[in-house]
Amino acid sequence: MKKIILLLFIATNLSFSQGLSGVENFILASDEDKDLLAKNYFNPLFKSMQISMSEGWARTAKTHKKFGFDVTFFASGILVPDSHKVFSTSGFASIVANGPTSPTIFGSDSNTDFNVDFFSEEQNANLTTSFQSPNGYGSILKSERLLLPNIQAAVGLPFKSEIIVRYMPKVSFKGAEFTAFGAALKHSISQYFSLSKVTPFNLSVLLSSAKMVGDYPLAESSQIPGDNQSIDLDISSTTFGLIGSADLKIVSLYASVSQVLSKSSFKVNGTYDISYFINPGNIPIELNVVDPIDISSSMNYLRKNIGLSLNFPLLKFFVDYSVQDFSALNAGLSFSIR
Repeated sequence: MKKIILLLFIATNLSFSQGLSGVENFILASDEDKDLLAKNYFNPLFKSMQISMSEGWARTAKTHKKFGFDVTFFASGILVPDSHKVFSTSGFASIVANGPTSPTIFGSDSNTDFNVDFFSEEQNANLTTSFQSPNGYGSILKSERLLLPNIQAAVGLPFKSEIIVRYMPKVSFKGAEFTAFGAALKHSISQYFSLSKVTPFNLSVLLSSAKMVGDYPLAESSQIPGDNQSIDLDISSTTFGLIGSADLKIVSLYASVSQVLSKSSFKVNGTYDISYFINPGNIPIELNVVDPIDISSSMNYLRKNIGLSLNFPLLKFFVDYSVQDFSALNAGLSFSIR
């Protein structure tokens, strides 16, 4: 119990100072490379948050009685594999690096320098510059996992159905702020089989939809002059699947399988006064760019989950584990009135 409460306390008090220094330098690359740089660097964060939005919706297939309810506090710990803490510096059209890899946002400190060299049709000239890859911030991971908190409430409806609403308290990470909200509907299908009336087994379908928004005032740490500089992240997730449980008096064992569809949008907005050298001649030139990065990604995967809930009067403690590209460990407590 103490460990669960400590996990929730840590997750709901995530706040990390300083800024994401240096990420704005990605816009110094050519048009085809700057989006790829940003995607490679931020991709583990995108995937972790997308996966977290499909976690923890239910701890039993059994639905509340009409107007029964629960309030749940839990944290999801999304495992970030070592392979996603660096990215390869090969395969870029305009960049040559001094090392084979560079850290992602969940990597370590950087010692990678990028030399940029590309032909600009707009300037009809060859432009060059260089910059250091931004550091990773793997120190924010706890046991290699990104911890994200959630608060949920569920209410029983007629026809053995249940509606669930969710809110993720604001999480601050290096000056960036994230919050999420969503809703789900659970409906018992074991009610249509007489066997469910004489056994502790239950089966339900679960449909959920969630949205996360994040923003970062890039101007506070930007090394490039300009106006209205910011980073915006928008993620949406939809999940549909089955959950089954064996609901005994003290213990519930549950498992689920669901299809997850998720999309993310990442934008670097504002104006940027960026400096290059024209070669040959090493002549300095300054260019102004507006809203330089706009990338999107999607995930379509099968989520497999198994868990255990300890049931006491009015109170439940639960822990479960999900298997997918980034595995997830969920733990928390629920105050429930059937």
